[in-house]
Amino acid sequence: MNYRKLIALSVLFLLLFTTMPTFAQNAADSTTKSLALQLKGFYKYLGANVKYPGKAQMQNLHGITIFLLKVENGQIQNIETALDLEGLSENVKTLISAYTELPKTMNGKYSLGVRFRIGDSPNAQVDEKAIIPADYIKIPDMTIMVSSPPRSQTAPDINTYGIEEVDTPPNFPGGYQALQEYFYKTIKYPAEALKNKVEGRIYFSFKIDYDGNVKNVKVLRGLGAGLDEVAKDAMQDCPKWNAATKNGQTVSTKFSYFAECRLPNP
Repeated sequence: MNYRKLIALSVLFLLLFTTMPTFAQNAADSTTKSLALQLKGFYKYLGANVKYPGKAQMQNLHGITIFLLKVENGQIQNIETALDLEGLSENVKTLISAYTELPKTMNGKYSLGVRFRIGDSPNAQVDEKAIIPADYIKIPDMTIMVSSPPRSQTAPDINTYGIEEVDTPPNFPGGYQALQEYFYKTIKYPAEALKNKVEGRIYFSFKIDYDGNVKNVKVLRGLGAGLDEVAKDAMQDCPKWNAATKNGQTVSTKFSYFAECRLPNP
C-alpha cells in the first residue's frame, strides 16, 4: 500500500471533518445577520409601541410570550401565539399584525419571543415550554422591562379618558375574533331582519370603566329591522374587557366599536 497516499487522504478527511461545522456556523451567522438587517425597522416599531401594562406590573406579571409568524412577500399572513402570557400577549399580537413595513422580498416562517421583566425578576414566570415547529426560524427575542412594580393602587382614578390619553387601550380578552364570536352566539336575528336578509355592521359608542365593565352603550350607526336593539343588548351584557391603564392604574375610557351581524346559516 502507498502509505504516503494513505496519509494524504487521512489529512484531507480530517480537514474536511473539522471545517464543515465552521462552514455551517458561518452560514447560520450570515442568515442571522441578514435577518437582523431586514428586521431592524420591525424591532424599532415594537420597541416604540409595546408597553408594559400597568395592571400587569401591579400583579407582578412577567415572563415570555412567543409568536409564530408566516410571512409572504413581506406581508404577515398569519400569526399564532405559541406561548401565551395572559394580560400581555394580546396587545403585542395586535401590534405585530398591524406591521406592514417588512421587506417585500422576505418570505418564511419565524418564531419571536417577547420577554416582559420587572426589575430583577426571573426570565420566565412558569416552566411551560412552547412547541415550535421545526420549519420555523427563530429570530432574536426582544425584552420589555420596567425597573420595579408601581406602588399599590390605593384608590381608583374615576376620570374617563379618551383612547389617545391612556398608556394602554382597553381590549377584549381573546381580541377581535373572540368578541365577534360572542356576538354571533348572542345576537338572535329578529324575524324582520331574517325576512329582509339584513346583515352588516352596527357601530356603537360606549364606556369601559376601570373594572372592565361596558356601560352607556349608544348606537351610532345601525341596520334597523330590529337588529339594533338586540345588538345593543348584547353589547351591554358583554363580558368584562381588560380595562385601559394610565400611570399604572386601570382607568375608564370612551370607546367605539362594532358588531358584525351575519344571517344564520340555512
